[in-house]
Amino acid sequence: MSKATQAKWRPKIDESLKGAAVAFMNWTAQLCALIMPKYFRAVLGRGSAKSSDILAERLIEMAYDMPGAPIAWIADTYANLQKNVLPTVVESLERKGYIEGVHFVVGKEPPQYTEQEKEDLPPELREHFWKPYNKLITYKHTMIFFTGLNVTFGSLDKPASLAGRSYVHVIGDEVKYFPEAKVENILRANRGYAVKYAHSVFYLGQTFTTDMPNTGRIGEYDWILKSAKKMDKEGILRVVKAGMIYNEAIQERLYYEEKGDREETAKKRRTEEKWRQLWIQARMHKSGQHFFWTASSLVNIDVLTPDWFVDAINTDLGDPTVTVLNLKPALSSGERFYANIAASHFYDDGIDPRYDFGIRETPDCRELRYLNRNKAIDLGMDFGNMISMTIAQANVNDYRILKFIHTLSPDWIPEIATEFLTYFKTQKEKVINLYYDRAANNYKDAKVDLASQMKKALEFEKDGKTKTGWKVNLMSLNQGNIGMFEEFVFMQDLLSGSNPKLPKVMIDRFQCKFLKASIEGAKTKIIVNNKGQSITTKDKSSEKLELERLPLESTNGSDSFKYLMMRRQWRAAIRGKGTGSGVMSSSVK
Repeated sequence: MSKATQAKWRPKIDESLKGAAVAFMNWTAQLCALIMPKYFRAVLGRGSAKSSDILAERLIEMAYDMPGAPIAWIADTYANLQKNVLPTVVESLERKGYIEGVHFVVGKEPPQYTEQEKEDLPPELREHFWKPYNKLITYKHTMIFFTGLNVTFGSLDKPASLAGRSYVHVIGDEVKYFPEAKVENILRANRGYAVKYAHSVFYLGQTFTTDMPNTGRIGEYDWILKSAKKMDKEGILRVVKAGMIYNEAIQERLYYEEKGDREETAKKRRTEEKWRQLWIQARMHKSGQHFFWTASSLVNIDVLTPDWFVDAINTDLGDPTVTVLNLKPALSSGERFYANIAASHFYDDGIDPRYDFGIRETPDCRELRYLNRNKAIDLGMDFGNMISMTIAQANVNDYRILKFIHTLSPDWIPEIATEFLTYFKTQKEKVINLYYDRAANNYKDAKVDLASQMKKALEFEKDGKTKTGWKVNLMSLNQGNIGMFEEFVFMQDLLSGSNPKLPKVMIDRFQCKFLKASIEGAKTKIIVNNKGQSITTKDKSSEKLELERLPLESTNGSDSFKYLMMRRQWRAAIRGKGTGSGVMSSSVK
């Protein structure tokens, strides 16, 4: 598509969107839209609209600037792409007037229109509708715009979706979870198509965003912060100034266009085009190519409201310097409740590439490389306003934590049971060993026994009569209380790997993202008992955070891990009474 053609049909797109609702963008998002550099890296606080505005605006600009081009969008997990990233991007695009099925499609081949159907489309879409420059073999992982720009979605836990292709731009979200070596490997695919796209500012560029990395947690990386040194402030200021004048020129042209003054409109259009070219030149110059920005949640105060910030600070939960001000956190290993957790406890090859589920498809347990579908499954569960389910299975060499599932209120037992049953529908040995807090049995007299409710929800369909084919063994009946100090001692021994009577624990870094964050973020708290003794316990204050913060910031997930691991035999091994080896059967109590 020629620049002349772009100039003709781009205003038509603007014209077609005049009836759309006026959209608000915070000042940081507006600044980023003014700069639009080749290399964009930003560390932005929670709720700062980095996906809904900043990334969406860059994607729209690329669709116009590189029609037909292939780009890659990468996240830490494919599930995160499906559940969080894609819905946010699609919602943002539609809010800005770009409608799925009209301006873009996701996870499928673009539609082929008859001549009659094309007559019903806006004029600018009839000639330039989905003409990717590169050859696409599959559409399972793609978003394709009407200009032909095609986005391939991939993730660190499912790298096969990106294999064997070349891209002209790479977008990475939540890159604090990206090891630097993996980023370098991904960028090797950022190559080619120079004849077609070298004119674009975005050609071979990068867009990386995240919130503030916490290097006190295993598997979080702060390499993005080094990007600040590459930014030439003077060069970026030139881009901003040119962008502001270009924006004013657009407004002047629109003013005279609205008045119907054709002669003046033509003059203003020439001025507008002149400043557009100067803006592009400033962005293409090496001094304007690198932009790094860090901002707190306060940039979006107009949307979040001042009360949101007051509540965040006054709750005394979490660290407002991190959650609100986006400053670097610090948690020493001595403050960790699970002090012996280490990188060696996590694995990152848990997805079997033979099962390639697309961006709009629902994956199932066949994708779990280390799941034996002919053996029973262990579940550790914690109930509350966040229900946590840790899913595991023993094998010959170790004890694998395969997946973590959670629900937030008002979703309850039926919802998490449905999610489990849907994901594990292809499991052949349908036996579950359920481990849970004894409090789940405490309400039998009141007929609200949560463990039995969970058992029924897994064994029967929602009608309460039709069997699902699963059998649930309640493994924690008549279990005594598990004190937090006992948990502290047990977990130090378990995670040290020095006790041959305990299993070697291996946790899927990606499928158990929220469990990993919960274990790594759990802090110690010293209390004094009625005998005047100081006792180490787990600080549970994070469980009072707002619902949406619980998965990544609370200790809820770690409690389901506790109930899974602290079964009778393994607890006895800590007290020196147990027998057995580190390899345990899935059915052992």
